[in-house]
Amino acid sequence: MIRIIVMGLLIIVNFVLQSTLFPHFAIMAVTPDTALVLIVSYAVLRGDIEGAIFGFVVGLVQDLQSGLFVGLFSLLGFLTGYVCGKPFRDFFKDNYFLPFFVVVGVSLMYQFVLYITSIMVFGQLNFWLYFRTIILPKTIYTASLSVPLYAFLHFVNSRIEKREVFGLEI
Repeated sequence: MIRIIVMGLLIIVNFVLQSTLFPHFAIMAVTPDTALVLIVSYAVLRGDIEGAIFGFVVGLVQDLQSGLFVGLFSLLGFLTGYVCGKPFRDFFKDNYFLPFFVVVGVSLMYQFVLYITSIMVFGQLNFWLYFRTIILPKTIYTASLSVPLYAFLHFVNSRIEKREVFGLEI
């Protein structure tokens, strides 16, 4: 129960920060996608099923915020959580740089899917312009925050796991 409460609070805090504070720290009109970092980090730490559920919830919050393509972020979050959690069940969780490389790859694919979706809705867009102005800067900005966010989520997860092991679950 404590895990659900803490992760719910993390989702809400991330949503509030991404919609209020992060636009003031935009670089080249691009803000970091900390929700994607949270999904990848949680999936790497907890596995595919919990990562998929967490990704779906985070994506649902993004869908409710944007309102543009209802269900797109939920689906992307679900798939991201599942795919990132699958191969990393047995890897060394204290390795903070593996999530960095996973975030880079996932962010590139994530932004490419959003580009394809925007082509379908808004018409023909110049891919190289979109890549230079949105995909690449957003990936770099997001990846730069992946190590500190993963370290924070790793700390929170280890504290929750200690509570669960010693039977202090609420």
